[in-house]
Amino acid sequence: MFMEKLVRETERLSLICSMLDTMRRADKDRNARGWTSPIGMLKITRCCAAISELGTSIAKAGYRECDRQALEEIMRETRQVLHLLNARAAG
Repeated sequence: MFMEKLVRETERLSLICSMLDTMRRADKDRNARGWTSPIGMLKITRCCAAISELGTSIAKAGYRECDRQALEEIMRETRQVLHLLNARAAG
C-alpha cells in the first residue's frame, strides 16, 4: 500500500520536474516557468513531503514493501530535489 503511493508521488514529482515540461512552459525568451514559479515550488515541496512521509512509514513497517537500498535511493533523490529547489529560491 505505501509503496504504491510512493511510486505515484515519485512519478508526480518526476512530471513536475521534467525537462520537456519545463521547456513546454517556457516563455518566448525560453526562460523556464512552471516549477520555478511559487506554485510550482510549492507542488514540488508537497510531493517531497509526501515521499518523505511514505518513506518513513515503509521504514517503520520494516521495509516489507520495499528493500532498504531502493528506499534510501528514493529518499536521497528527494533530498537532492529539495536542496536544488532551496538553492534556486536563495539565488
